[in-house]
Formats: sequence, structure tokens, C-alpha cells
Amino acid sequence: MPDRFVGRARSGDPVRLDAPRPTSNAAVRARVDKPDVSTRRIRTPEATQAIFVDHSGRRGKRLRWTTYALLLFVLLLLALLWITQVAEVG
Repeated sequence: MPDRFVGRARSGDPVRLDAPRPTSNAAVRARVDKPDVSTRRIRTPEATQAIFVDHSGRRGKRLRWTTYALLLFVLLLLALLWITQVAEVG
């Protein structure tokens, strides 16, 4: 994989098999400065990403029953309107 590309930037030098190996087994410790977060790219959510996930189902059940109650209220209002229209004719 000597010419491996990621986007338009080269991913780095290929691994050399004849490179010398490290002579010690000790881990190298160093202190690295924190990255400059002012230049980080803001990630936007994907269009297909889930917006609301309810694993327990409680909120969905509450929303369903609220919708049922609202529809029943609207049907009762329509029935009262229908009754008043019929009562005026008779």
C-alpha cells in the first residue's frame, strides 16, 4: 500500500520492512499539549439520524393517550355542533 490516499491527503509513508527496531522495551512517556479547539470542525447531525429514541415506551404511550383524548374532545364538539344544527331545523 505505498500509494494509499485518504481524500486528497496522503496517509503517510509506507511501512518499511527493513527499518531498525527499537532497542528498549520501556514505554516512552511525553506530555502533549491540548489541541486547539477553536479550529475544530463542527459536526452536523446526519439527516437520517434518530432525533428522539424512547426505549421504555412511556412517552409514546402518553402521547398516544393524549392524542386519543384530543380526538375524543373534537368528536364531542362536532357531535354537539351537529345536534345544535338539527335542533334549530326542527
